[in-house]
Amino acid sequence: MNRLLTHLILLILSSAAFAEGMTPFTAEMEAIRHGAIDIKAQGTLQLRETATDQWHYRLSTDGRTLSLREESWLTVTDNQIRPTRYEFESKLFWVKTTKSLRFDHDNRRVTGRVEKDRVDERFAAPIYDALGYQLALQQALANGEESITLNVLRHKQPDDMSFRIIGEEMLRLPQGAIYTWIIEQTEPVSRDERKLIWIAPGLAYTPMRFGRYEDGDLKEEIRVLSLQLDGQPVDFSQ
Repeated sequence: MNRLLTHLILLILSSAAFAEGMTPFTAEMEAIRHGAIDIKAQGTLQLRETATDQWHYRLSTDGRTLSLREESWLTVTDNQIRPTRYEFESKLFWVKTTKSLRFDHDNRRVTGRVEKDRVDERFAAPIYDALGYQLALQQALANGEESITLNVLRHKQPDDMSFRIIGEEMLRLPQGAIYTWIIEQTEPVSRDERKLIWIAPGLAYTPMRFGRYEDGDLKEEIRVLSLQLDGQPVDFSQ
């Protein structure tokens, strides 16, 4: 009963805060690719408002063997998140991957390049890019949805990504612990793959950890080391 009451209080308070608009945050993170030798990189996940209803969402890591820069520029119109531009560049050892996309919502067309391949596709609104969908997922959770499907341009064509709440956890982080919902990506995933996101409803639905599993073994994860929410540092020790 106490856990349920806490859950409901967090949902009410957080939904009210999110309804007023997205909350800027900066999270210092650690990315790990598990294997015979673990590959680690430090990084930052940041959401900031660049002008009224104009947002920039950026994930970046910097390591000796693994580096990543992923950015999404978005607008919010009538409480609807719309991507306008998306850039991606990753490097693992000597292998480099790049993407660059532009979204024309008036004509419902996305153009750009994925690697050397040209992209020119029509889409049905709403659509999200491969990073900005996280914000739409947070918005859906704040609105009380438990099973969510989003139209996301992950590669060269739009694709449905589906999620569901499967549980809750006091997630332990280097600085302490935080109450989270566990979100499972149900589509698209391969038969032996599992993808989870831990989201903190009491912190404006900020993602705190990402995990990808194969045959039950953790292969890749990103977790928060420290967090500033709307410019204020979050104390996880309380």
